[in-house]
Amino acid sequence: MEYAQKRGYALVNPGLAQAVDMSYLEMLKNPAFRNFNKASLDVDDIEKLNGGSGDWLAFTCNLRSKEVTIFNLSVTSRRVDAQGGSLQYKVAKIKTAGLPRFSLGRNSALHAFENAVDKIAGASKPAINLDARQYPEFSAHFWIKGSDPAAVTAFLSGDKIRFLEDAKLQGTLATNANYLVYFEDGVLRSEQDFDSFIARAEALVANLL
Repeated sequence: MEYAQKRGYALVNPGLAQAVDMSYLEMLKNPAFRNFNKASLDVDDIEKLNGGSGDWLAFTCNLRSKEVTIFNLSVTSRRVDAQGGSLQYKVAKIKTAGLPRFSLGRNSALHAFENAVDKIAGASKPAINLDARQYPEFSAHFWIKGSDPAAVTAFLSGDKIRFLEDAKLQGTLATNANYLVYFEDGVLRSEQDFDSFIARAEALVANLL
C-alpha cells in the first residue's frame, strides 16, 4: 500500500488508505473492510489462479496506455512442492480484449508432472507446437497450450517469439476474454520487488500488445 501511494498508483480498494496504522487482525475485525474488491476475480478462470486470496492490496497503474493491476495471490495447491498447502504468486493482469486463449511457460520437470496428472484426470488442454525448425530455441524451452492453434500461432508472430526467448521469463503467461496475465512464484515485498516486476509487465505490454 505504501509503495502504491509513493508511486501515485491507484489502489483497487481505496478505503485501505485509512488502515495504514491498523494491524491485519484489526482490519479483519473492522466491518468497514469486509467487502474488498478481489483483484483476482476476473482472472479466476485462468488455471492456477482460481480460488486465490490475499489480493485486496492490489493497485493499478498505466503502462504504455494499458491498465495493469499488480497484486500478490495465495492459492491452495495440489503441487507436491507447496509448503503449508498453498502457493504464493506475483500477478500482473493487463487489460486487453480479443486475445486468443492460451497459456505459455518454460519447460520444467514440475510442468511435465502436472501435465501427466491432468492427462490422467482428463483435464489436459491441447498442446500447441510451433515449427521447431523455425523456432528451435523456443520449441526446446517453452510449452504452449490452447484450444485454437491457428489463432495462437497467428498472434505469436516471429518478433514476439524472439522477445520471449530473449526475456527468459520464469513465470506463466495466460489469457482470458479481457486480460493478458503474467504470474510468477513468490511474493512482492520490497520496492525493488515491485519495480522489477512492473518492469517485466511493461516489457510484455511493449512487445506483445
